[in-house]
Amino acid sequence: MSTANAVVARRRLALGLRQHRLRAGLTLEELAHRMECSPAKISRMETGISGVRLQDLKMIAEVMSLRPADRDMMIALMRQSRNHEWWHEYTDIVPPASATFYGLEDGAPIIRQHSTSLVPGLLQTADYARALITSVDGISADLAERRLALRRRRQLVLGRPDPPRLTVILDEAVLFRVIGGPAVMAEQCMNLLHQAETGQVHVQVVPFDADTHPAEGVAFILFEFEEDGGGPVVFAEQLSRNTFIDENEEVAVYRSAMAGAQRVALTRELSLQAIAERAGMLSGKA
Repeated sequence: MSTANAVVARRRLALGLRQHRLRAGLTLEELAHRMECSPAKISRMETGISGVRLQDLKMIAEVMSLRPADRDMMIALMRQSRNHEWWHEYTDIVPPASATFYGLEDGAPIIRQHSTSLVPGLLQTADYARALITSVDGISADLAERRLALRRRRQLVLGRPDPPRLTVILDEAVLFRVIGGPAVMAEQCMNLLHQAETGQVHVQVVPFDADTHPAEGVAFILFEFEEDGGGPVVFAEQLSRNTFIDENEEVAVYRSAMAGAQRVALTRELSLQAIAERAGMLSGKA
């Protein structure tokens, strides 16, 4: 079993509990009856909503007659799920559910993002990010610096020995929204080109005159995991709240939307050419 961060370990544990229960031929109610607890408690453990206590895990292993190797793997995942991760240092400046997002971003081997208005956080330059963060009314200098530090820390994932494969589909409007002024935006475009040269980052641009596609106007991120990682998760940005989606049917809708956007996007080569041309235009205005 590979090492996982706390969020990914919790998802693997939840998936493993459900799979072992189904293999044992037990319903939620039957397992709950044998453990003398409510079916809701079992459901919360199997969906990762609540943590799993060692005592409960050992009882589940006994009820379902798990092999010692399977029991030990579940216990190891439970312990990993309790690890203190780097994003816990920033819990005072982000919404509570952000820990799940950072854990998925940090642990997913494949990340695919559709962006309609802004350069994704993983690819933002310091000045671009600073312009966005300091645009919030009343934000203090200290809080702005903390949020910038968080953004920089997230980006370290791309420099790891085992970085995720990142695919970004950008609406062309992203390149024309001049965040921070022409010089800052020109630098941001050049950074997109630099990141794309690594081979680990794939960038495509959906031009203004592209055909309408299913992801039109919808920003979302698809985190892909191997089967033992709990399956794919979609992070969808909304006006009032952000949503994590992991139901197979709903995830399939976003996968289809991503594929639709990619079909009408420029090829990788033409996309990089469009970004380079936009950087040149902006440099002339700086």
